[in-house]
Amino acid sequence: MKKEDGFITIVFMAVIVLFTAVNLAEMVLALEPDGRRKGLEKLEVVQDGAINAWGALQKAMGKRVAYGSTVYEDVTLLNNGVATMADQYGDIEVGKKGVRDAYAFSQELGAEFLFMVVPSKERAEEDLPKGVTSYAISKYEEMVKFLEEEDIPHIAMRDVLEAEGGDWYSYYYKSDHHWKNNAAFAAYRSVAGEMFSRGLDGGRNDVALEESSYEKRLYEQVFLGTHGRMAGKYYTGLDDYELWLPEYDTDYVLDVPSEGIHKEGSFEDCFVNYGNVAHYSFDYYAYYTYLDRDYDRICIENRLNPGGPHIVIVRDSVAVPVSVFLASQCGRLDLIDLRYLKEEDSAKEWIREAAPDMLIYMFGPGYMSVENAMNLR
Repeated sequence: MKKEDGFITIVFMAVIVLFTAVNLAEMVLALEPDGRRKGLEKLEVVQDGAINAWGALQKAMGKRVAYGSTVYEDVTLLNNGVATMADQYGDIEVGKKGVRDAYAFSQELGAEFLFMVVPSKERAEEDLPKGVTSYAISKYEEMVKFLEEEDIPHIAMRDVLEAEGGDWYSYYYKSDHHWKNNAAFAAYRSVAGEMFSRGLDGGRNDVALEESSYEKRLYEQVFLGTHGRMAGKYYTGLDDYELWLPEYDTDYVLDVPSEGIHKEGSFEDCFVNYGNVAHYSFDYYAYYTYLDRDYDRICIENRLNPGGPHIVIVRDSVAVPVSVFLASQCGRLDLIDLRYLKEEDSAKEWIREAAPDMLIYMFGPGYMSVENAMNLR
């Protein structure tokens, strides 16, 4: 063991002892009716403090790779100080099979197909510290090459974002792996363009395609992303969150059948959870200010565009902000997340029943290696 690592281990153990003592005191003080629950709630606060303290220590030691608070992944600081978690899984064969099968299924249904390939947060290998390997970039490039060779319709979003002309890292949160709403809006316009080019332009809403048609509200220092939850806010920093709200008329119906959720009304009424930008916390996740969190299936009806196209998106979380913008161009939009599919459910049956005009796959590199995320069943 290196002397530096030994010192960090000793300090870490001291932090654990300190916070354990504090937690035990809190538990004792909470010994009253329902005291166990209150004590466990206090434990979570102590745990969050320990993660922040541990991250602050690693930051002070100049660590470019921080030991994460769980077995999930360690956190890496890129050369520009932005945090990421290096992708350690390079094989995307299950992803290729999932896309190939989904494309064949769309042809069986007589639906258009599109794969939106979302790039990784890391733009180039040289952005990573020396000695750190991440397969995220190579997975994205391999998937795009596969789609080109198989002649499967797709959008390579790295090209789209680069054409937008902004600094690459202005499209991503520094403490999280997701893209920001400016990038998601560019993705939405790209999907809409594909829809229109294939004749799916019923009720086309040109106003909703203009960035100037949205109010932008900035919430400062309210977002601790996935990387921050692993290494703490002092290691990754906190992010601002910019909420985009339509200034044109909207009227939607949103249903999550498995959760019994039903909402009706404006964009804000159906899509926005302001609790997620109320303040910084380990319990609030600003990225899900739209749609609240991931569900197995979300069904959205646009009551102002009843004759618009019906789109189904099979996706991971990158599709969350894209979807709420895209709903403006649809009559109906269904979102399916295969990761949350119950054993007795069949996404194929849902899609057959929906009879969509277009089936879209939308994934980042992380889930291209995960069979239960991309294998339509």
